[in-house]
Amino acid sequence: MTFSFIKNIAIFGILSLASAVAVSAQDMRPALNLESAKKIIAACEVMAGEKGWRLNIAVYDQGKNLLAFSRMDGAQLGSIDIAMWKANAASAFPRSTKGTADRAQEFPAIGHAPNIAIFEGGEAIFTSDGVHIGGVGASGARGSEDAECARAGIEAAGLRFSR
Repeated sequence: MTFSFIKNIAIFGILSLASAVAVSAQDMRPALNLESAKKIIAACEVMAGEKGWRLNIAVYDQGKNLLAFSRMDGAQLGSIDIAMWKANAASAFPRSTKGTADRAQEFPAIGHAPNIAIFEGGEAIFTSDGVHIGGVGASGARGSEDAECARAGIEAAGLRFSR
């Protein structure tokens, strides 16, 4: 083996190690998991049942992926999509859908974005440290009642609906 060959192998090894250290040194972002999504839905179902609301409830992670969904007995079929739009909006933006509706007053184009609800009933999900990790959407009652149920579910999972 030549010195040049050994030197190239050593340089390659050092660069590979430096690259691996840089990747592993990156902070990992918290993620919403299925267990928490199920807790959110279960608590919202309990509250809705006690109040006589028949809701559709969707929970999305921060990447706008559906994690869990529930259609309570008697919930309106038309509210399925609305619950999903609310959850999508709350996972896309770190605020409630009511907050997004307020922003749409200044920037009306927000109201024309696909699959984004601009009415109450969607709540962003945050960790205790204030990291946005997803959104929940409830639909089938009044908007304020949908939002109340979504917030109760988030709190029951040990998470927050505001930073």
